[in-house]
Amino acid sequence: MATITQEYDGHNSAIKQLIGVMPPLGAKERKGHDETMHAIADYRSGNVTVCDSFEDYLKKVSILTD
Repeated sequence: MATITQEYDGHNSAIKQLIGVMPPLGAKERKGHDETMHAIADYRSGNVTVCDSFEDYLKKVSILTD
């Protein structure tokens, strides 16, 4: 499977029509965030553990595994 990223001028009606024809032909549209935006959202929501050092990381991991 190939991933194609498209950018176009929103005023170009021919390109809009071409993109409108692609989903019925089997193309899938992926909306939402890319991986970087997911990482930023995780950080903002508090799903990221911040450690000052590697030793601090090991302490937090050992607490989680005990």
